[in-house]
Amino acid sequence: MLMHADYFSPSRSRIRIFTDHIEFYNPGGLPKPLSELKDKDISMPRNPIITKLFRMVKLAENAGYGLDKIETNWKAYNNTSPEYDIAFDSTILKLTLYDTEKSKVKHSDDMLELIRNNPAVTIPEMANELKVSSRTIERYLKRMQDEKLIKRIGPTKNGIWKIL
Repeated sequence: MLMHADYFSPSRSRIRIFTDHIEFYNPGGLPKPLSELKDKDISMPRNPIITKLFRMVKLAENAGYGLDKIETNWKAYNNTSPEYDIAFDSTILKLTLYDTEKSKVKHSDDMLELIRNNPAVTIPEMANELKVSSRTIERYLKRMQDEKLIKRIGPTKNGIWKIL
């Protein structure tokens, strides 16, 4: 971001973190179409002095493999591909933290298994077991109840879950 930002733009680089993705916003469009930059491994930093400093301390290379590294490493990390939103005056790189649909199905399946094994399982116990927040469990439980997959029998504190 530092090497490729347009420092003459009134907007500034920023990183925004959402629950399901991270966005890297950089002022300044790309010097060539994205497909051409990827195909030809072109190195065209907007700020050559900053780039030279990064290369001197071995934080960048001169071969133009930055996009490939981002894509390959992110795909290896969580099996999703980066998304690009490229405009004339800005570039946004979006990294999805996980495949939300697969995650929902997996958590729902895991929660059903926990309920099968212990109908009195609590939200904090499910959250601990699945390594997610209690709020996430509450959202999944509500969705599963709305879809008529499960039902709560009895009070919130001492009730049990029933799989429908």
